[in-house]
Amino acid sequence: MKKLGFGIVGCGVISDWHARAIREIEGTELVGVTDINRKKREGFAGKYDIAPFGSYEQMLECNEIDVVCICTPSGLHAPLAVQAAEKGKHIITEKPMALNLEQADQMIRACEENHVKCTVISQLRFTKAISRLKDAVDSGLLGKVIMGNIYMKYYRSQEYYDSSSWRGTWKMDGGGALMNQGIHGIDLLQYVMGKVKSVFAFTRTLARRIETEDSAVAVLEFANGALGTIQGTTSIYPGSPRVLEINGTQGTIALEEDRIIRWQIEGEETPNAITDSKKEENYNAACNPTDFGIDGHIKQIRDMVSAIREDRKPLVDPYEGRKPLEIIQAIYESSKTGKLVALE
Repeated sequence: MKKLGFGIVGCGVISDWHARAIREIEGTELVGVTDINRKKREGFAGKYDIAPFGSYEQMLECNEIDVVCICTPSGLHAPLAVQAAEKGKHIITEKPMALNLEQADQMIRACEENHVKCTVISQLRFTKAISRLKDAVDSGLLGKVIMGNIYMKYYRSQEYYDSSSWRGTWKMDGGGALMNQGIHGIDLLQYVMGKVKSVFAFTRTLARRIETEDSAVAVLEFANGALGTIQGTTSIYPGSPRVLEINGTQGTIALEEDRIIRWQIEGEETPNAITDSKKEENYNAACNPTDFGIDGHIKQIRDMVSAIREDRKPLVDPYEGRKPLEIIQAIYESSKTGKLVALE
């Protein structure tokens, strides 16, 4: 079976996670990389012994590349994805898939019209803890679900934002604490709880010198009648692990990052496998944006490889990638207008 060839566009921090993950997956080959910064692309190419392409267009013309990983600043995700789709390349894009719903829909159309597959990185969906939580909710183990809450209280210094001109800007980041750091947690909340019906929110810039929000709170009503909250910030020292808590009439389950810390079901003893669970690695992305493992990227990219081989949808297709973006856009609109915003 022919190996699937991969190309990476953008040599920022996250590109190493993609390169290392691809190297771990059977039947794949990392072919080349491109970046507008010549020094960065040549350094990255040398590190992984791959081809440095002088432009994105040149990389897309390479017949050995079947899949493009988009690891650029967020504002470039959508236009680069459309270009790749029009050249018949499958797409793996970092979050967010786009800065707004119009761009997201353009991506979806381009992929469908050109019969290519696309996955939006949401590696946390592939953790054992999330799978077990979702199964518990979907099977009715918690009874009627009443509340779903996500707390994302991170620390990002002013130096972090100053390190790249695009961070914390509307034009290239598309938002702040929610769009960049919080989108993964928001995706998990809606993945477990289901569709969001409406939101009422406040977003503020309280501590950092950036255009976008560094703090936000939102109250949600879900389509199933449950209520919930989102808290997100990047300005609280020293930063705390992400907490996701789901409450029902017959039980409560809470996660801290990728570990189940509470599992209480009416009439049942907590399984030893739950109470004894520990984080596999001692990562601390709450205060260090590069302090997380590659296991989630390996699992999601492996799923994409299987989707291409089997001609099926990847587990996190563009329609799934659009969902947290829709929620965040509604939060921004609510904060701007001071009104409750209904999601279509």
